[in-house]
Amino acid sequence: MLKLYKKIFKILCLLVSVFFLHSCTSQESIIVFKLSEQGLYERIDTIFIGVPLNMVMYEDDLFIGDFHEPMIIKYHLADRKTDRFLLKGRGPGETLPPVILCINSCEENKLFRYSKQLFDMGYYSLDMLPAFVPLFKLSYEYGEIIPFEKEQYLAEGMFKDGYRYRVLNTKGEIIHRFGDYPNFFDGENLIPIDARSMYHQASFANNHYQQKLVSVSTHVLDIIDYSSGIMNGSINRIKLASYDYEYTSGNFLSAKKKNGIIKGASEVACDDQFIYILFNPGIVGEENKGINREIWIFDWSGKPIKRVTFDVNLDLVAKSTTINESPLYGLVSTNDGDEYVIVKITGL
Repeated sequence: MLKLYKKIFKILCLLVSVFFLHSCTSQESIIVFKLSEQGLYERIDTIFIGVPLNMVMYEDDLFIGDFHEPMIIKYHLADRKTDRFLLKGRGPGETLPPVILCINSCEENKLFRYSKQLFDMGYYSLDMLPAFVPLFKLSYEYGEIIPFEKEQYLAEGMFKDGYRYRVLNTKGEIIHRFGDYPNFFDGENLIPIDARSMYHQASFANNHYQQKLVSVSTHVLDIIDYSSGIMNGSINRIKLASYDYEYTSGNFLSAKKKNGIIKGASEVACDDQFIYILFNPGIVGEENKGINREIWIFDWSGKPIKRVTFDVNLDLVAKSTTINESPLYGLVSTNDGDEYVIVKITGL
């Protein structure tokens, strides 16, 4: 009988240890940077933009998606020349805002464009601007999309089947589903999928050399490794900061950060070495005067490298994936309405 009690006791101890191990490994700590420094930058030029949405870089050109028309701004850094194209409408060479721009580092000389209102994906050959080549249309559930191989695209959206990501082919057909939605606070897994997916809408970046994709929502970083093929890909998920949100589900869908929560990430860029996240340390519900966005730098294993603060407030960031050791560029709003300053960030 004593041996039986000892055996039961050992089993209970094992179960308790497994429980605590699971509890410890499922609780993510807040990011801590060993290095923190003041960012350096050079002012390049001032340009007029209505409402800048995102910015990407190809060689010496910055491409900025604008909510106002013309909706695409090309800025050539070498000669400071600005070209504008893409008018509002539903006809040939037109579309409806907002538009999202992306570059595929394994497909040279292409600027991809996705309209979030018409749900159509296509690209511009940069030798033949502004001639647009349509690829496919998607349904209303889709949010962000990025090409990452020559015939594959990663997409996220408000998908009710519980998978966070879709892999699409050149016809827009689903060839793979993977990944769940973040679950970092008690009860988040009980929140309806439509509200969770709306809160965790992401921005993407891709590095073909690393064979990894970056997906960043306001408080969560996903590093997706597709080096063994996207069907066998893995996700390294990192909580950037604690969060909580209010929501409604169903016909009146909404998801809103609660007061007292850090505002979090807004944009992401990358190169062969690092991931650069534009992060807002301000607090929801507070005035936040004098608090500017920062750049949080991670390596491709997810290790935090450096936190960089600025005396200006960056709106967007971009980095070339086609030029080695390309500088990081930023866009800074001014107090003069539609004026924005392009800056080159140095010393990272």
